[in-house]
Amino acid sequence: MAVRRYKITIEYDGTDFCGWQRQIRERTVQQTLEDSLSELNKGQPVTLIGSGRTDSGVHALGQIAHFDLDTTLNVETICKALNAKTPNDTYIHRCQEADSSFHARFDAKRRTYVYQLLLSPSVITRRYTWQPDITINERLLDQCAEYVLGEHDFSSLSRTSSEAESKTCHVYESKWIKNENMLNYTIVGNRFLHSMVRMLVGTMIEIARGKGTPEDFRALLENSTGNLKPYTAPPQGLFLWKVEY
Repeated sequence: MAVRRYKITIEYDGTDFCGWQRQIRERTVQQTLEDSLSELNKGQPVTLIGSGRTDSGVHALGQIAHFDLDTTLNVETICKALNAKTPNDTYIHRCQEADSSFHARFDAKRRTYVYQLLLSPSVITRRYTWQPDITINERLLDQCAEYVLGEHDFSSLSRTSSEAESKTCHVYESKWIKNENMLNYTIVGNRFLHSMVRMLVGTMIEIARGKGTPEDFRALLENSTGNLKPYTAPPQGLFLWKVEY
C-alpha cells in the first residue's frame, strides 16, 4: 500500500459545532471528521486540512478538505465509511483522489459565502437565518455592497490577529438579492479573514437601518477615522457555499 492524498467535499450544520478548527475540549468539525478518519486508519491519527476556518455556528454546503491515508479502499467506500461514522450534522458529498501536491487551503482561488437574512420571523429557519425585526433600506445595502468590490485591507472589518501576514483580500462579487421575504448577501473573494463576512453584513445592515451612511461605511472600509463602529451579524445566517480551485 502507499499513502495517497484525498479531497473531500463536506456539508455541515454548524449550530452545535464550535467552528471548524480543532480545539481542546470543544466539539469542532475538524476534530469530528479526524476521529472518523482515525477509525479508518486503524486508530492512527489523520490530519484533515480545510480550505478555511468557519466560526462557531457557521454552516457549510461546500467546504473542501484534504487528508493523507494509506488504504486499499476506493473513494466511494471511503466516502460511505466516513458518512457512517460521522454524526448526522455532517455529510461527505464527495471523496476523490488528489495529486500529492494538492492543498485544500493554499490552492483555493475563490471562495463563496452566502448570508441569509429573513425579513419576517420564522421558527423553522431560525437556525439558518438572521431575523432582525427592523426596517431595511435596500438601496443603501446595494450601495454599500458595491464599495466592497475590489482589493481592500479589511483590518477594520475583521477580527484577524496581528500575526496574520496580510489583511488584504480581493472581492470579485458582492451583492444583495431579495427573494420574497429573504435577503441574501453573496460575496466571492480570493480569501477571507476571521469574522470578515459577518462584520460586513452586520455593518451594512446598520447603515441600511439608518445608523450611518454609505460614506461612513466606505470610510470604515478604507480604515479612515470616523464614528461608525463595525457590527457583527450573528453566525447562524452564514454559509460557506463553495470553494473553487
